Amino acid sequence: MSEAELTQQLFNAVDTVLTIFSLFFTLVSGYLAALYLFLSQAPATLRLVAFALLSSGLVFLGGVAMTVQNIQNGLFAAWAKLPEPTISVTQLRNPIAIATVLDNGWSLQEAGVVIGWLVAVSVYFALAYLTFVYRWPGHEQTGGARVGEWS
Repeated sequence: MSEAELTQQLFNAVDTVLTIFSLFFTLVSGYLAALYLFLSQAPATLRLVAFALLSSGLVFLGGVAMTVQNIQNGLFAAWAKLPEPTISVTQLRNPIAIATVLDNGWSLQEAGVVIGWLVAVSVYFALAYLTFVYRWPGHEQTGGARVGEWS
């Protein structure tokens, strides 16, 4: 594969990562809105179903993210085999010139992947807490809209 083809594939992978992030943000934002507006007062069964649907969507996104991560690693490996690349793999993995490699030997790209996964898992557990444990102030069990609203 030529450098131009690898560059295009890397751009495609980055585009896919941005799409995954956008879908993650959309799912989480919609779920937070649902929690605030009605799920916080919903019966436990409905909250469980909603959380299961959210979980299935996030598992799907996670699977796609892992696939893209593997594809990117393959593209970086292929880039490293180019006879005379325009830029090195180290520069590809460390696009910011202020730091080439973190203290533990990770590139900025690898650190970004780890941070992304940590954020995703943290958000998932925070949503589980907000769904099943947290009691929203002013949200008394009314069987519908919050007390005092939409009157």
